[in-house]
Amino acid sequence: MSKKLNEWIKPIAEKQGMAVNDAKAQLIEWWKASFADAYEEVNGKLEDADEDYIEWIIDAWDTRISRASFSGGGKGEEYVGMFVAYVSRRDSREEQTQLAQSSAAMDLQHTLANGIKPYKNRQDITVPVCRAFYQDGSWKAVNSQDQVIHTQEGEEVSPPDWAIPVPGKKFYVCMITQKGVPMDKESFERTWLFVGNTPDKLLSEGPLEMPLSLKCRWDAGSSILRLNVPVRFKAEMWERDDRKGLSTGDISPDYTLDWADEEHRDALKSLFNPQLYLSKFVPHVADLTEVFDYHEEHSWQSSYGNQVGPTFSIKGTVEYIDYVGRELDWVEGGTQYSLRISSNSLKREDANGAIYVNVTKHLDDFHNAFQVEKGGEWLPYTTGTQVIIVGKSRTYQKDNGDINLSMDAYNIYAIPSRAFIGETPDEDDSDMGTLGGFRSD
Repeated sequence: MSKKLNEWIKPIAEKQGMAVNDAKAQLIEWWKASFADAYEEVNGKLEDADEDYIEWIIDAWDTRISRASFSGGGKGEEYVGMFVAYVSRRDSREEQTQLAQSSAAMDLQHTLANGIKPYKNRQDITVPVCRAFYQDGSWKAVNSQDQVIHTQEGEEVSPPDWAIPVPGKKFYVCMITQKGVPMDKESFERTWLFVGNTPDKLLSEGPLEMPLSLKCRWDAGSSILRLNVPVRFKAEMWERDDRKGLSTGDISPDYTLDWADEEHRDALKSLFNPQLYLSKFVPHVADLTEVFDYHEEHSWQSSYGNQVGPTFSIKGTVEYIDYVGRELDWVEGGTQYSLRISSNSLKREDANGAIYVNVTKHLDDFHNAFQVEKGGEWLPYTTGTQVIIVGKSRTYQKDNGDINLSMDAYNIYAIPSRAFIGETPDEDDSDMGTLGGFRSD
């Protein structure tokens, strides 16, 4: 029955972008809360209930939780398409938190009495600061008048998300919102690239010409969205100068084609084939010998004086995978791996020609950077596999003065029909291979 239960849950899990085990755990929690008597009868083991009951409870959960009328979780217009890249995560509250720390370390009483002014262009805005400490089984926030404005039960060894440790000191502080409650010391914003359109326009006109940047803030900033599958969500469009993008503070993606009429679904399934989608609707350099020239033509200078490469897709054959990686604090996940890809055209130009691709641990952990989906399973691929990579190019100068090119991966899609399945890699088996460069001028 356990196997059958997983089979019944699987399509709901896929729709919600969850692993089967996670969906099962959610179902059981909902079952326990909604039908405590039935839950107790089988000691919380759904597999031990009769088949008719199991079918009903799964359908009820799907109806009440999963099939609820689509809201998309936020404001704005409805969009359908595909997330083609995960770009970055940044803490939008980092500077505020650092200011609260440094100000409290310098003069705690002054900081409590006057707050902080974290916005250089808005000196009229003050963010209040309170002391935070643990007492009698709770974390408390106390203002400059020693009035307790907030209490939260917890453990002393696990400070709440709003408690800010002050370096070199034995006390905590916290920032206070306009509503008078502590604000979390971190507020992450994630950036994704989306290719799609509104439902009616996607069917009649196809995706918008260029990938749109989707800024996920507030609650949406903690969401891990799925790449390379159809998606429906709500977001607000913004326009600035000649740029457009999407933003949302709350997102509940739906990874189905339920928004489309049945007569269109077969065509849409073909359209959403990642092999087609990533090369057709993302700027694509088909010949690896042209990548360097494409970078030179489309790179630009930022306001900070940095040379910024373009974001585009390429396709190549994997020659080497570094499974060990190196620890880097500034890389999401704390570790950066690499792989090397090449092609016949590149080899004809340079026998050692290759492009090195930097891969974050986050991309590996959450977006299957080193795995291919076959038969409903994610399996590790090995060298010889053809992949499509969406990423940002960068150039660097070697000690001998040569200019080399590499890419920071935002998405790696292994083509199932062109993948070689390998065993789960051992860290000791990392093939360092020959370290040839891409090209130099």
